[in-house]
Amino acid sequence: MPDGGRRTPLLYAARARPMTSSPKPVLFRGIFPLFVGSLDILPGIFYNTGSRKREVLLRVEEKTLILPALYVIRRDGAVTTTDLIRELTAAFHPTGEDAVVLSGRRDTKFSQKVRNLKSHRELNGMAAYTVLDAEGRYALTPDGENYLKENEEQIAYLFSNSFTYGDVIAAVESIQSTQGKKRRVIVYSEDDMVSEGAASARETIVKQRSQRLRAAAIQYYRQPDGRLYCAVCGFCFADHYEDIGRDYIEIHHENPVYQYSDEGFDTYIADAVVKMKPLCANCHRMIHRDRKHPLTVEELRELYRE
Repeated sequence: MPDGGRRTPLLYAARARPMTSSPKPVLFRGIFPLFVGSLDILPGIFYNTGSRKREVLLRVEEKTLILPALYVIRRDGAVTTTDLIRELTAAFHPTGEDAVVLSGRRDTKFSQKVRNLKSHRELNGMAAYTVLDAEGRYALTPDGENYLKENEEQIAYLFSNSFTYGDVIAAVESIQSTQGKKRRVIVYSEDDMVSEGAASARETIVKQRSQRLRAAAIQYYRQPDGRLYCAVCGFCFADHYEDIGRDYIEIHHENPVYQYSDEGFDTYIADAVVKMKPLCANCHRMIHRDRKHPLTVEELRELYRE
């Protein structure tokens, strides 16, 4: 990473097909600067470049697990602690210290914290939002239902992608910080960015912004010759479908794309585009085929190479 904490936006664009070796990174010169400064809107965001190395020192607090746990309980019905460990581990992807197995135990530090949601429920606040049946399975209280309802869209977004541990922790903490306040966290869903053209009847300001983000990402990742390549397989629609395929691509969120409701959107766009990657429809569907356990771009790229 260059001096000053700046990062270089990269796109893995295939030079030839089939791809038999690691594609070379290509620097882009679009309407956005080659180097984009750090995102200051949401403290604690961890970027893809080097982020997994920096996550070695990350530790999640029990209270940060509550809202995601409520989402799993609502989504899956009556769940046990074992169920929560499995689903929260899949959503958070714990690394570093929290991935360490405790001495003489089968639990990691992360899974022990999930267990503590039950054993420390009076202390960590879980008791206010859940009840336990005779078999130790969770159900939501009215307060738990209301708390989740206020934040369900944001949490569902985090579960829909394979984000890094630091990304998920920072996002959940940002969402929780708005509890009881007018200030909210706005998420920009991939679902609003896949289709082109006019928005549907349910068009909102958020959907309009999602479309603007899509257009900005396309301009950012477009090659000097106008082509757009899938970041996994290197497919270019324009090469195969000529004019009808020009500028056609789907946009995948490699890092969470969200901001506070009282922050300016125009200044956010330049930071947001480096969190996204262009994908062909096939690769995008493969990343999200297992909706509970989506793949990362790199994981799918490795599968493609095989």
